[in-house]
Amino acid sequence: MTRTGLSALVGATLLVLAPQLAAQPDTDEQALLAARRVWWHDPNKVFDIAPLSPLERVAGGNKAPLPVGPSDIEPTAVTAAIAYAGKARLQSLLVWHRGALRLEYYGPGSDRTSRSSPASMPKPVLALAVGAAVARGLIGLDDPASRWLSEWRGDPRGEITVRDLLQMRSGLAKDGLAINGGRGEAMMYGTRLEATLLDTKLAAPPGSRFDYNNVDNGLLALILQRATGKRYAQWLSRTIWQPIGASDAMVWLDRPSGLARTFCCILATGQDWVRVGLLIKDRGRVGRRQVLPASWIDAMTAPSPTNPNYGFQIWRTSPYARLRGYGSGSAPPVPSREPILADDMVMFDGAIGERVYISAARDLVIVRIGNLVPDWNDSVLPNLILRGLQPG
Repeated sequence: MTRTGLSALVGATLLVLAPQLAAQPDTDEQALLAARRVWWHDPNKVFDIAPLSPLERVAGGNKAPLPVGPSDIEPTAVTAAIAYAGKARLQSLLVWHRGALRLEYYGPGSDRTSRSSPASMPKPVLALAVGAAVARGLIGLDDPASRWLSEWRGDPRGEITVRDLLQMRSGLAKDGLAINGGRGEAMMYGTRLEATLLDTKLAAPPGSRFDYNNVDNGLLALILQRATGKRYAQWLSRTIWQPIGASDAMVWLDRPSGLARTFCCILATGQDWVRVGLLIKDRGRVGRRQVLPASWIDAMTAPSPTNPNYGFQIWRTSPYARLRGYGSGSAPPVPSREPILADDMVMFDGAIGERVYISAARDLVIVRIGNLVPDWNDSVLPNLILRGLQPG
């Protein structure tokens, strides 16, 4: 599918989605799995989102586009940043600085309306939604999972806390590769996500080690739904997506009326990823409205006990780590050529090269969405921009 075709598809899909759950015909689970297996091995799956069905609408606030100001980035830095970001097929590269977008670049066939599936970039969005529930007294950070997961009462897994899950230190086992019939497939694109999550075994004592695990994120989403009594798309819309003024987005369900995969696959525009970054940069405030407590953003971006480069579902670029690892039996570590030139920078990691970089100290948000870049280096893009920012 071409990117032009993709934009048309997403636009048409949004027009027909119902306010809560997109109307979906009865779908044979094996047919869903077959289509998803093909998608999983598609090198363009960031763009080719047609197999991501069924979808549920996240109603947005649909404010006007973000303000655009004259570039305050040296032209040579802009050229170099676009070249680096575009080493693989690029959807968008956006830079917010000092109150406006200073760079808004879209790859061929993409524009402001384009949506894609940027792998793990939605993980911090779930942490923001959990923060809204914590602020309302519906969830306690140090409450055990068994408070909401009755299936785990009397089970050692029930002692895992919400904080453990947010910081990826649950001790739960990781899944294998996404191959036909395995737990990896069941997690990544299967049709029985809730049962798969609840069936996960302990591999280490809760809280004892960092291990980047989609299961932790998925269980948080299940707890959030049970604690709030709302579907994830409804809760996210009410507490985050509408208040930040984002346009309508979509989440991918495991099956009709099922559970959203919150560890991936929020279909949103590049500008709306900037809006999410701004919410963190501005410590939970949008204009005059405090959408989330500043204390939640502070806790979310603080180092965890088992990994100083990780907070609540979000990465920290300080202290400097030449190689940033994901824990046991996972993807290879991502290199950083040098320290990033903003000590407070935090980052959404959406697989290899899909990124949101955020620095409150520099009033800076950088969004790069596109296909995976096998030799991605985490420090190159932000430092190109940081070195290119003109004084003033």
